[in-house]
Amino acid sequence: MTFVSVAQATRSLGIDAKTLHRWLADAQLPLPCHPHDGRKKGLSEEHLQALARLHQRRLASSEEEGPAQLLCQIPALPADLLSLPEQLAAMQAQLVTLQQQVTDLTRLLQQHRPEPAIPLAPTKPTSTAKSPAKPTRSRPAATAFAKTPPKPVHVIPRVEYGEEEHYVVICPKRGLLPFEPDTQEWFAWVAEQDSFRFVGRSGYFTAHHEWRVPKGAWRAHRQIRNHSYTLRLAPNQELTMAVLEQAAEALQAHLT
Repeated sequence: MTFVSVAQATRSLGIDAKTLHRWLADAQLPLPCHPHDGRKKGLSEEHLQALARLHQRRLASSEEEGPAQLLCQIPALPADLLSLPEQLAAMQAQLVTLQQQVTDLTRLLQQHRPEPAIPLAPTKPTSTAKSPAKPTRSRPAATAFAKTPPKPVHVIPRVEYGEEEHYVVICPKRGLLPFEPDTQEWFAWVAEQDSFRFVGRSGYFTAHHEWRVPKGAWRAHRQIRNHSYTLRLAPNQELTMAVLEQAAEALQAHLT
């Protein structure tokens, strides 16, 4: 399967990202993650062809756009660059002349070099002469203590009310999950989580799973002005978007 990114798909169809998401939702086509990078979203070549046929769009080919872009990117050469070969030739001729002048000057200096002076007999050093001081050993520099690497930041899943007026579930490892909230897949996913971040219409908080409570109850926690607020939520099978929005609104009221 050929993976086509969202940016490539929008360029091929000639639309923006919001229109692409709406077309995929109308056609009930998923937006899977990249097989090697869960943060990237895209669609298959077959789904791209299906959207083009459904909305009567002609896919733009990279071969058609390539030559035109290359022609636009090649600028005209200025006159200074065209005259560079002549300037290099003149500089090379000057360099040859300078080398000949240096050779002639060196030969003249060798002809008029003075004779070396006869060295005097070495004298014995007097007893009062001080012996040279012994070089002092430099102290080894203090070894720098190796800094311990910082602990990795723990990123938890995120349930967020998006720009397209619906909730999305984002996993740190797998990216955007393919199911909708308040479904059987949602309740099954909730039962396996320890915590997640909820960002709703009127507030936000961190939800924690209380495993010791029967049926796996949840609680909402938020830090506001150096004060911790906690609310009881619901068990796994009753943890709907309405329950989460009600808790977010109740915690947000503490700011007023």
